[in-house]
Amino acid sequence: MAGEIDHERGDASYHKFYQSGGWRYSFWKEYWWHRRNVVKRFGLTRGMDMLEIASGCGFHTNLFNRMGFSCVGVDRSRQGIAWAQDNYPKREFHCCDIRNMPFERASFDVIIARGCSHYHYDLMDDLALNTTATMANFLKPNGVFIMIIVTNLSGSREPDAVWHNTLDAYRSHFSSFGLQWSVDWVDGMAISALRNTAIPKKESIGLGEATVPVSAQIIRPQSTPTTAQPTNA
Repeated sequence: MAGEIDHERGDASYHKFYQSGGWRYSFWKEYWWHRRNVVKRFGLTRGMDMLEIASGCGFHTNLFNRMGFSCVGVDRSRQGIAWAQDNYPKREFHCCDIRNMPFERASFDVIIARGCSHYHYDLMDDLALNTTATMANFLKPNGVFIMIIVTNLSGSREPDAVWHNTLDAYRSHFSSFGLQWSVDWVDGMAISALRNTAIPKKESIGLGEATVPVSAQIIRPQSTPTTAQPTNA
């Protein structure tokens, strides 16, 4: 079908990419970016149970563990998981599809999706919507699903390339679940979140002299975060 996204072709390219270790990151650059834009932004605290989906070669799963979280990584790429297990043997990784993860529901305080391909295209298609709904099922009460992905906000939908969705597209997606949500854009990255806390119906939040519907509620940190310093564990 014209315009249909070939996810299997995308998977094949990722498998090949992961055989050589995938993306190359600076530990400290990623540490400080995530401390500022994830840990502090959402009030995360050390010891929280965390899941990273689409974990690739495991760099960020290891990073979050070094920051003091109990983080597990999952990816459906055997090559990515093999690399992660070889290079981060102290960490827990699973090769599986997110529709068949080996966890009980309500298992995690935090679920992270960084650059997950399910969010690179139409955010209102079944794949993206079902992915977010599935993640909500694995959150503990008041847990938060955080999605981070590159976009220039242009709304471009070039063939054979990832889409650059607008903030309105992310707002439409994350406001579809009846839960608290937020959407922001930092350093060329959309940072969106869904908290497993229901929005009371027919209420509103006063912001100074203005009033906005609760369906547009912005997630605020739920507690003062403990400073996350890297560990050698």
